[in-house]
Amino acid sequence: MAAVVLNRGGRPVRVETIAPFAECGADEALVVLGPKPHYEVEQLVARFPTARFLLLSRDANVGEQINIAVHEARCPQVFTLWSDMAPPAVTRRTVTKVDELDSVCVVPLIKNERNETIPSVHAPAFYRTLFRTVPTLPGSEGELSLYPYAGTAVFDTERFDRLGGFDPVIRNPYWQQLDFGVRAYLWGEQIRVLPSLRVQATRPLPSEDTTPDAGYARFHLKNLSVRFVRDYGRLPLQQLVPFVMRSGLGVAEGLRQFRDARAWVSEHRYRYAQDARRLTELWEVAE
Repeated sequence: MAAVVLNRGGRPVRVETIAPFAECGADEALVVLGPKPHYEVEQLVARFPTARFLLLSRDANVGEQINIAVHEARCPQVFTLWSDMAPPAVTRRTVTKVDELDSVCVVPLIKNERNETIPSVHAPAFYRTLFRTVPTLPGSEGELSLYPYAGTAVFDTERFDRLGGFDPVIRNPYWQQLDFGVRAYLWGEQIRVLPSLRVQATRPLPSEDTTPDAGYARFHLKNLSVRFVRDYGRLPLQQLVPFVMRSGLGVAEGLRQFRDARAWVSEHRYRYAQDARRLTELWEVAE
């Protein structure tokens, strides 16, 4: 298992930040750093010779950073965490437990800086025609969660690649992670919870921005608007007018996004195993 450190808060990465990740027992540690100057990198490389530092040439959103880290990792499992989190000890039992859950990613139990467990597990729900996510506290081992909260999870690198990773076009982390999670389920994968894998935040966790924006529109078209017919998914042309009227993107941009999404869905149509309505109905039955 590889431990991936995503830097947050604009603070410089220091020895005391990297040490817990380099020494947590993972087979390798990857530290993702943005394009700003990092004057202590040479010192960090000397201090942690087994760690690798990925220096990005441009700003990248959360999903892009995880995509890069998963691609660069040499391990079949990648545990992504933030620099303001204390990682758990990674043992052979940890790796075995993740393997046994047999899913595209496994989400840990997350505690905030006050040592309180946060509701990081989410279920899908429709309220009339509106799609919602319902947060709950982690419960039993192996229970389902709709998406990896805050991008913190253990990813199976092979399945992650088959799924296409995170959509870099979606900038908002919430819609980006929700797009990944819902797409995983629509394409026949699952995301499961491992409460014994515990992550402790050392600073207040940022709240999720769930404001509908252009990222929400793209997420909606690729996932919620798709209908599963016979053995494939399709984005019906009848969805065009409602989408353009409700998206707030304007006619020209709405048409462009709908056309692009319809082509994307058509390209991947045989990857779909169900649609969002069926996902929600089956989820409620399982609960």
